Amino acid sequence: MDTRKTLREFILCALLMAIGVVLHFITPAFMLNMRPDFMLSMLFISLMIVDDLKINYVTAIIAGILTALTGSMPGGQIANPIDKLVTSTIIILMLKVLRNRVNEGIIAGVVGIIGTIISGSVFLGVVSLVAGLPGPFYLLMLTVVIPTAVVNTVVTVIGYYIIKKVSKSTLVINK
Repeated sequence: MDTRKTLREFILCALLMAIGVVLHFITPAFMLNMRPDFMLSMLFISLMIVDDLKINYVTAIIAGILTALTGSMPGGQIANPIDKLVTSTIIILMLKVLRNRVNEGIIAGVVGIIGTIISGSVFLGVVSLVAGLPGPFYLLMLTVVIPTAVVNTVVTVIGYYIIKKVSKSTLVINK
C-alpha cells in the first residue's frame, strides 16, 4: 500500500469536496426552494479520478454531510447523505463496467447526466417520505433535476479534464 498515493488521493477528494460545498452554498434556491446540487459534479469527478473504494465511499459520505449542512430543502438533511451513497454506489459500479471500454469523455458525460438523475430521484423520493415535497414529483424532476443534470454534465466533463490534468502534473496520481 502506497500511503503517499493514498494521502494524495484523499487530499484531491477533499479539495473537490471543498469546491463542491462552496458551489452548493452560493447557488441560490429556486423553484419551490430547491437548488441545483453542484456537489454532485465534484463527487463524480472524484469517483472517476480516484479508483479506491474506501476513498470513494468516504468522499460520498462527506459529500452527503456537507450538502445536508448547506441545503435549504426541508428533509434534505436526511435525503442528501442517502442520495449521495446510493448514487455513488451506482456510479462506482457503472465505472467498473465502462472504464477501459469507453472514451473517458463519454464516461464523464454519462456519469454526469445519469448520476444527477439518479441522485435527484433518490433525493426527491426520500424527501417525499420524510417531509413531503413542495410540488409534484414530475414537476420537480422537469424543472430542477433535468436542468441540473444538463449543467452537471457539462461541469463534470470540463471539470474532469481540468482536474485530471492538474492532478497528474501536481500530485502524480497514477492509476
